[in-house]
Amino acid sequence: MKKYVWILGLVLLVSCKSGQDAVTQRNSEATKSLVENGDYEIQLAWARPLMTNELAQLGNSNLLPFESRAGRINLIGSASYVKKKGDSLEVYLPYYGTRQMAPKVGGYNDAAIEFKGVPEDYTVEYNERKNRTEVNFKMKEGTEKYNVNMTITGSKRATVRVYSTQRTSISYTGELGPNSGD
Repeated sequence: MKKYVWILGLVLLVSCKSGQDAVTQRNSEATKSLVENGDYEIQLAWARPLMTNELAQLGNSNLLPFESRAGRINLIGSASYVKKKGDSLEVYLPYYGTRQMAPKVGGYNDAAIEFKGVPEDYTVEYNERKNRTEVNFKMKEGTEKYNVNMTITGSKRATVRVYSTQRTSISYTGELGPNSGD
């Protein structure tokens, strides 16, 4: 009797898994299509700055948004996005971290990473084995240059990593969707 219960459990487990794969495959294809179409938006919910002494001090000061700590900052309800329409990109990412060098123009008041225009070296690569899409590009704002890597899973979860010539690196997590057109 135990043998039959074991086999029945195994059959149920395998059948549930195959149904889950079909949903995942459908979601993955929709995500891939949205990115390839070039008309998408990533709304970011969390910033994950590189931990430095300055950031630890900021975390201890109780100045961070609700439900935040120095290594994970809540962006829900604030403007934080990557929008793509055709060849153009619009990026607004609140920045938490250490500026390594002062910009020549604008001083230290540049609290966000902003970009509007056509990025350099924009590439999209789909990894079928890992069920995710990698998007890489470069952008420039004044004298500062950024390398950006975005990883988008089949379930539309996105991680955006930003590497700057003047600031410590930072990553963001959020969700991919169609461009809202704002």
